[in-house]
Amino acid sequence: MPSLQSGSLTIHWSTRGDEHGEPFVFVHGNWTTSLFWRPVLDRLPARYRSVAPDLRGRGQTRAAPHDYSVPRLAQDLASLMDALGWSAAHLVGHSLGTAVILELALTDRARARSLTLVAPAWPDGMPRAYHVPDRQRLAQENLAIFAAAFRGIAPTAPNDAFFQELVAESHHQAPEATMATLDALRDWAPGDRLRALAGVPALVVSGERDMLSTREVGTRTADLLGARHEIVPGVGHSPNLEAPETLVALLDSFVKAPAGG
Repeated sequence: MPSLQSGSLTIHWSTRGDEHGEPFVFVHGNWTTSLFWRPVLDRLPARYRSVAPDLRGRGQTRAAPHDYSVPRLAQDLASLMDALGWSAAHLVGHSLGTAVILELALTDRARARSLTLVAPAWPDGMPRAYHVPDRQRLAQENLAIFAAAFRGIAPTAPNDAFFQELVAESHHQAPEATMATLDALRDWAPGDRLRALAGVPALVVSGERDMLSTREVGTRTADLLGARHEIVPGVGHSPNLEAPETLVALLDSFVKAPAGG
């Protein structure tokens, strides 16, 4: 797994595809790692060059435990792209990862060749009902509780060896990242500022059964961005695990279409 050292930050990432192919960056959500994207990366056409980093506090990426805000995560992503020599890429995010790529694009619009938002984060800030630190602590302390919650965000994903590996790896999230992310998602509320990204080709993908990032959240996000909105039938919060073939087909057709339309 390649890595980058930048001050107190060490970023690790997975990669696939043609070294000289069109660049993609895949950013995972909270309570998981870059492994979350493996079903998609394994199916993506080899003509693309794909990179999927571990966010700080997850997987093999570590940093001084003082800042897990969305702007800081976006800066980490910019550092990785700079190290790769990529001035721009197709940016793909899931859940928390969608906030990261949107923040990066708001800071520097030229970074985004396109934006694909899978189960997008709440553009108007995380609802108070989800800001429950005690629930997060229980998941951190008890693997069985965490595994049950993880199944809840991917209700139709196969319960195979890969899924068990993903649960085990995801559960090792740094405790400070777990607690800080609640505040980060509450505080990240760009709302109408996202309209400034109109013109950047954008695709929003929602799971029909997603009870966390609902179809209404997807519709709101798509409206702000002037984006196409696709709803994947029969799946929950994790189309990349539950319907990877469908997600790859949507992504491939989207980036090949004129102006991302």
